[in-house]
Amino acid sequence: MSPRVVFVDRDGVLNALVERDGKQVSPRLFKDFLLLDGVPQAISSLRHQEYEVVVVTNQPDISRGLMLQSELDQMTDVILNLGVSDVLICPHSEQDMCNCRKPKPGLLTRYLESLKTRPTELWMIGDQEVDMEAGRACSACLIQIVSEVQEELIASDRILTRSLREAVSFIGNQSR
Repeated sequence: MSPRVVFVDRDGVLNALVERDGKQVSPRLFKDFLLLDGVPQAISSLRHQEYEVVVVTNQPDISRGLMLQSELDQMTDVILNLGVSDVLICPHSEQDMCNCRKPKPGLLTRYLESLKTRPTELWMIGDQEVDMEAGRACSACLIQIVSEVQEELIASDRILTRSLREAVSFIGNQSR
């Protein structure tokens, strides 16, 4: 049977952002890493529906020397313990010019190439345009999680939801 895959961004989708220098950004310390409400249940629901859940995340603070690998490893362990199939990490900054940093689809295509067959369903859930671009490059169905501030966003090529839980509910309704 061909797999069904859901790629999920990490920061702002699975875990809360933190405020630093007046901006909402990804946490650098494990003590600041907090899963958002409903995330464990949403991941469990996708697994129950027989989706492979693959987290794809840019973590440039590693290459910038602003985050310890041990802190990232602890965060990754929390996500793996939710039962996701894999956590794919790009540790590079924009200056590294790699092909794995979203919006480039390198992390996603590498995972897809590792599968024996093309997925029958392919989704990308994220909260930023870079997530949508990476998913679009792999022909994934797009779901963007938006905040109240972004509510006015109009996009004909994606579904807009308020949370991972809503996104998973939408996917479940499409698969019936």
